This record gives sequence, structure tokens and C-alpha cells, in this order.
Amino acid sequence: MAIDLGALYAPGIPVVLLVAFAAYTIYAYFSDGLSHIPGPAIARISNLWKINAAFHAEMPWRNIALHRKYGPLVRIGHNMVSVNDPEAYPVINGFKRVFRKTKFYSTAEAWYKGKPLPTIITARDRQYHSQLLRVAGGAYSIASGPQMEAKMQPLVDLLLSKMNEFGQSGKRPVNVARLLAHFAFDAMGIINVSEPFGFLEKDVDVQGAIQAIDLANTYFSVIAQAPWMHTFLLGNRFAQSVMEKQNPVLNLALAMVDKRLAAVANADEEKKPDKGGDFLGRLLELNESAEVSKAGNKLRYEQIVSLVLANTMAGYATVAIALRSILYLLARHRDVYARLQRELDEAFASGALSQPPNHTVAEASKLPYLDAVIVEALRVHPVLGLILEREVPEGGAVLAGQHVPEGTIVGFNPWVILHNTQVYGEDADVFRPERWLEADETRLREMKRCNITFGAGPRTCQGKNIGMMEILKLMPALMHRFDFALANPGEEWQVTGHWFTMQSKMDMIFTPRRQQ
Repeated sequence: MAIDLGALYAPGIPVVLLVAFAAYTIYAYFSDGLSHIPGPAIARISNLWKINAAFHAEMPWRNIALHRKYGPLVRIGHNMVSVNDPEAYPVINGFKRVFRKTKFYSTAEAWYKGKPLPTIITARDRQYHSQLLRVAGGAYSIASGPQMEAKMQPLVDLLLSKMNEFGQSGKRPVNVARLLAHFAFDAMGIINVSEPFGFLEKDVDVQGAIQAIDLANTYFSVIAQAPWMHTFLLGNRFAQSVMEKQNPVLNLALAMVDKRLAAVANADEEKKPDKGGDFLGRLLELNESAEVSKAGNKLRYEQIVSLVLANTMAGYATVAIALRSILYLLARHRDVYARLQRELDEAFASGALSQPPNHTVAEASKLPYLDAVIVEALRVHPVLGLILEREVPEGGAVLAGQHVPEGTIVGFNPWVILHNTQVYGEDADVFRPERWLEADETRLREMKRCNITFGAGPRTCQGKNIGMMEILKLMPALMHRFDFALANPGEEWQVTGHWFTMQSKMDMIFTPRRQQ
């Protein structure tokens, strides 16, 4: 009698797979190098916990809850540990020993001419990043000069005018989240090439750039939790060949660079553009310097584009989120609002702030309560809502007293460390600017050390001074011109807990003030 080998073998396939899965599960749960790190059970064998948190746009709050349940180290994926120990930050993000960025960042890279375009934010290669920084580092200083403040002033004036126009002098609610997004994007046009894009003037999303960033923010935040998925979705040449020419933010960056290079090439010697007057001009000036050429660090065209691209995206998102947070939290906390209003009014009256709208950033930066409000708003609502991933180098590392093997993905979520109750007190979830003014020297030093709003170490945010310049230029002028309040105080705003923690549904009434 003939034996049907197929009939005998087929039932064994699911059995073998089941046994293999059971063996892997047992190993991952009890025997791998991270089995001593607490966390959700599913995170011991898969990335489903963090994928689910990102998919529901709730990573910041779920991440905080895990640490308050389990302690300073929490396993949130089969090879990933979230960290909430201030002493571990200089270990992971310091200068002495490099913890390399993970593939998480590569999924956020645009493609140019069929290849991924690493930026100063996403670059994983240390030498590549260092080359970008050696040339571009000096270009970020353009935010500190009066020349850039003067270029920003008309945009500030336009924003205040639009608030009054759209709000009909306090009679109608204003979609302040949208207006601030338009302001922030135009501000990056001024920073980069001394020209706004036209978002605010036309009240439109130019070329759909903001919508594209929102979509990319959602995609990146979820897919980056398991980067291998990116290859099968948008991280391949076929998908990118279709999308590359339709990337509006990349197209804006290319247009800025091409226009400036053409102007420099075609102008007479006496009429050449002022190279050092904005970020791109200063960048080109530095790139042509003898020091850069001699050191062999000269940037290629696509690297210049990548710097302008990163500047535009990150600068827009940071300022939009920060300004939304400041205004919303002030509107929610009327005692804080009133105290800040008094400080600003007294500063204008005494001359500590020049008469509006011409105060300077240097003047505004000396006001202690304004500074406390800004710092506290960015602490309570950080710009970034996901973990700043790094890979443990050879030999492993000791974090929070526990050995973590090499190759493990570790990192801090800004929301977690900035809501750490041991550092910021039991009321760490509360918006209370006074904490920065009342703390003793030891506590204040610790709070500042743990304030990673703009990162720290070798990969700190290079554009932080640009963002602060925009905020300090706007806030005194806005509060001198208007009283503002939430149009629907009974409703909470909507926050998306992705990489960029974007906010919406925070319409406000802007009522013109009598001149003080």
C-alpha cells in the first residue's frame, strides 16, 4: 500500500511552528539579556506595545504611566528599554562614549535622486554628522543678531494684524493653532532666505507642506517602532520614485537653495546678495571659506539642501508647538496670565522693554517671569513625544544600576524625564512657572540639567536659539496688543502624541487692549 507522505507531513508544519514560537517566547520572556527589566508582558516578546501606543498617538502619556508603575527602566519592546534616570542621560547622550542613533531616524528621511537624504537630525553616521555640523554650526548664530530681528518684525506685525482681522477685534473666535503654524513656517522662510513663504499673508497651506508634515509625522511615528516595515512600505526605491517629486517640503528647500545659488552666480560683484544675512547665506559663506576647503569639509549640494530641509521642518514644528503651548497654558491658568501681563506692562512702562512693537530679544530675555513661563510651558508640553533612541555600544552599559547588553535600543522620552516627580516635584504634571523662581540652587541646577527640551550633548538641537528668538520677539508684542482667552474653555485642546506633539482645537478670542 502506498503511503501519502504529504498527508503525514502537512499536519506537522503547524506543530513545528507552534513549538518554535513557544521556544522563542520562553527564551525572550525568561532568558534573554533584558529579562530582568520590568515592563508589559507583551513587550518581552514583541514590539506590539510600542506600535500600539504610537498608533493611538498616546506614547507620551502611556510611557509616563509605565515608568511610574515600574521604575527608572522599563522594557517597552523585545529589544528596547525606556529610561527615566537623570544619571543615565550623560551616559547615553554624552560626549565620552557614543551611543549611535538607531534605524528609527532613517525612516524619517526624505529621498533625493533615488537615495535617502540624511539630515543633521537623522544622520546616524558620526563622521557625516560632524561634517555637517563643522560647516553649519556657525550658520545658526544668525538668530542672535539685530539684523534677523529686524527681518522678523514685519511677520510679527502681520500675525497680530491677522489675529485682529480674523477675530473682528474680539468678536469672533480665531483658529490660533492654524495661525501659529502659518507664522512658524513663514518664520523659517525668513530665517533661511530672508523671505516668508506666504502662509500667513494668504492664510493657506502653501503647496500642502503642513499637511505633508502631519502625514509624515503620523507615518514615521508608527512605522519607526519597527523600522523593517519601512522597507516594504515607503522606504524603497519604487515608492520613493513616485513620491520624491511630490514632497512639498523638499521642493521648498530645493527652491530656496536654487534661487540663492542662481542669485549669487548671476549678480555683479557689487550687487551680490548679502551672504551672511540669513541661514543659507551664512552657510554658503562658511562653505566657501578657506578653512573649510583646507580641512576637506566642503558640503555637497544635496547636503546644503538637507540642512535647509531640516531647518524648515524642525524649526516650523518646534515654534508652532511651543507657541501653542504657551498661549494655551496661559489661557488655562489665569493667575499665571495675570502675573506675566503685569511684568510685561511694567517693563514697557519703565523702558526695560522698548515701546512696542520694537522691543528686542535681548530685552525680553531679561524678564524672569516671561522666561519661567516659556521654560515651564515647554517642560509641561515638550515638542517631541517619542523616545530619542540610541543603541548600546560594544560591552554594554550600566543604566540605573542595571546592566544592559550591547545592541539594546535605549533612550529618553522628553515627556517622561520632564515629568519626573523626583526632579520636578509631586506636582510635575502641573503648569507652575514659579517652580523655576522658587527652587533653591541645588534643585534648580538639577531641574536645568534634566531639561532636555532641546536635547543635550553632541546631538543637541542646533536651532534652539532660533526658536527662542521667535518666541521672545512675539510674546511681549502679542500680550501688549491683546487680551486673549479660550473661545471654548469647557473643552480641552486636542494633542497628537506622535514624534511632533501637535495641538489643535484651541480657538481663542483676541480682544484689543487699551494702550498701557
